[in-house]
Amino acid sequence: FARAYDGHPFIYVPKVQSRLSRRRVLVSEYVDGRDFEYVKRLPQDERDIFGEIVFRFCFGSIYHLQHFNADTHPGNYLLMDDGRVAFLDFGMTKRLEPEQIMLEQRAVDAASRDDPGALREALDEIGFLRDADAIDAQRLMDHVKFVGGWYLEDQELEITTKRVMKMIEVTSDPRSDFYDMVRKEAVPADELMGRRMETGLLAVLAQLRAKANWHRIMREWVYAEKPSTVLGEAEWRYFERRGTSQTPGLPSRV
Repeated sequence: FARAYDGHPFIYVPKVQSRLSRRRVLVSEYVDGRDFEYVKRLPQDERDIFGEIVFRFCFGSIYHLQHFNADTHPGNYLLMDDGRVAFLDFGMTKRLEPEQIMLEQRAVDAASRDDPGALREALDEIGFLRDADAIDAQRLMDHVKFVGGWYLEDQELEITTKRVMKMIEVTSDPRSDFYDMVRKEAVPADELMGRRMETGLLAVLAQLRAKANWHRIMREWVYAEKPSTVLGEAEWRYFERRGTSQTPGLPSRV
């Protein structure tokens, strides 16, 4: 991660001191910065920028590096004096095969296009459904949009604690309207850490009350569309200079 983000305009990963490290001890560069409690007290526009940076690091690493950090804990972020965000603690990471990322792109595409049949097919192929034929595709679509609507809806959206709690409720509370659907779903082993990352990220964004059009940012990775924000433009210039491209996009038929 330190090598991949070396020189990045707003993401900083401390360099590993390999000479001082051993098999069971990892020594990295010391980073100074403001903690998350400080960031939470910043004005709305600055919290929004911080939230977008965290979002781009968490999800963007999947598409740029095929590797992501699943430990989305606010204690692992520091706001540096130059405005960059330092990301610490890489004890829980996950590598993904390009084929798995392609399947997830298909699922996001189907949900974004409001195509229940294609969504059910994509989620079934990933392994999220116990018996796809027994699941109503439209009801599945409604459930997915309720949980992932924050980055599937093309609108500016503030992430609130109330929204996060409601999303957790519909995936775990037997009293929720979608609990019957949850019982027909599964979480494949390869997807477990991704769901952990996404839930933790939402909790972080809710504490910031961060606001953005998360869908437009996601489209940069899923459809290779032009960046929708100033941060996105800076990031894509960085990866272009390095000659690092994202995972191949959706199949041409999509």
